Amino acid sequence: MKKLTLSALAAIAVVGSSYASPATVSSSKDFKQPAAAPQPFFQDTEIALDAFYSFNNAQHEAPLWCKARLHIIHPEYFADGSGGGVGANFFFARYFGLGVEGNWWTGTTDGITQKEHDAILVKGGTIPTQFGKDLASQATANVILRYPMEFTTFGLAPYIFGGGGAAFGDNTTGFPDVGAGMEVRLAPHVGIFADWRWNFMVGPNRNDVNTTRAGLRFVF
Repeated sequence: MKKLTLSALAAIAVVGSSYASPATVSSSKDFKQPAAAPQPFFQDTEIALDAFYSFNNAQHEAPLWCKARLHIIHPEYFADGSGGGVGANFFFARYFGLGVEGNWWTGTTDGITQKEHDAILVKGGTIPTQFGKDLASQATANVILRYPMEFTTFGLAPYIFGGGGAAFGDNTTGFPDVGAGMEVRLAPHVGIFADWRWNFMVGPNRNDVNTTRAGLRFVF
């Protein structure tokens, strides 16, 4: 009787295992790993390299909102010119960073003297804005404040900045600058940007220059 009972239990165990095994295998096959979270377009800390085109618009008369500069704006050292350059940005926090850049453009000139300028005005003539141009090099460092926004397929970051630098031609000119721009991050490591700034050129016979940049940004 005991042998019969043991045999029956063994048979039930074998049959039960034959039904349980397929279910176990099937459930393991149906299990899927959860999808990984997408990488954000902007990191809290990041390093980026820029390559850009620039248009440098020299101011040929004092702006209305800047009457204090009327006495030094007339003689022109800088002229309009296109150029380009490279830059590097380091964001040590999500909203704050530092940027440095070099910009080369055809735009320095001997211009005209104050005496020549006044003589033209007395005669009712037009102040010239085009002169023979030489290559100017410009180095700038800025503090950057940005506001990154994440979307499904791209990132967007408006930013403002301020700092200063120097322009090197026949004579070196220092300047502070302020500006604003926008970056569109097409992928976590690639973006495009455009910005505008006003360079307040320091020194006698130095006219201000505003610079518009547009370029590519590679993030590491």
